[in-house]
Amino acid sequence: MLIVKDTNDEYHSKNSISASGLKKIHSSSVYHFINEKFKETPAMALGTAVHQAILEPDDFWDLYHVSQKIDKRTKAGKEAYQKEIELADGKIILDQDTYDIIKNIKQNYKKNVLATKYTKGEKELSHYKKHDGIDVRIRPDVVNNIGNYIADVKTCQRNTPKQFRSDVIKYSYHIQAAFYMDMLDIDNFKFICVETNHPYTTVVHTLDDEFIEEGRVLYKRALEQWKKYIKEGNITLYDGEQCDDGSYLITRKWKS
Repeated sequence: MLIVKDTNDEYHSKNSISASGLKKIHSSSVYHFINEKFKETPAMALGTAVHQAILEPDDFWDLYHVSQKIDKRTKAGKEAYQKEIELADGKIILDQDTYDIIKNIKQNYKKNVLATKYTKGEKELSHYKKHDGIDVRIRPDVVNNIGNYIADVKTCQRNTPKQFRSDVIKYSYHIQAAFYMDMLDIDNFKFICVETNHPYTTVVHTLDDEFIEEGRVLYKRALEQWKKYIKEGNITLYDGEQCDDGSYLITRKWKS
């Protein structure tokens, strides 16, 4: 296995399959994964900034510039924003409201003993390896081989156990957890969930064995589809049972 400290852009530029790719194949298809263009949403941008503030705070100001809220619809506002762009000098611009959210999140995170415990270790390292003849890659937020755990920071609107369970199913977080655990041979995965809304609490969640096993089954199924594409050029549209005429059979009880 190759372990390197590369940039996020360098990591995502590789042709190897990642957990996010497997999740897309599971939720849609190989075809969608190959053809869908990535577009960063404001929530994703906030999540990236929160990750930086929590995991690598010493580099935060090398990457971000904070600006007062500016109404860019007016001429004066456009001129003021242009000055902020010049001051930023290539850094990512955060408005003051967004930065205040990040500060509140970080303040509560630092008070959470369990969360700070599970963010101790090697951070944001890219891992590249062959798995079953296929190039794969993973980039865990935190890996601690001595403590035998992997940790991942998730931003969410609410981090209650009930809400996070829904998020796991909606965003296939169990696929990510099982894939990372298997690729690194570590059997302990922690989700550090921080709220992006008041009161900005931090909670640590652990998936039970049944959730992890389901994630394992699903990532392996998606990986088999990816393998067929890599080795045979077979681009599947959907993974599902088909009728004799080629239409997809939709049963009353969907098989996950």
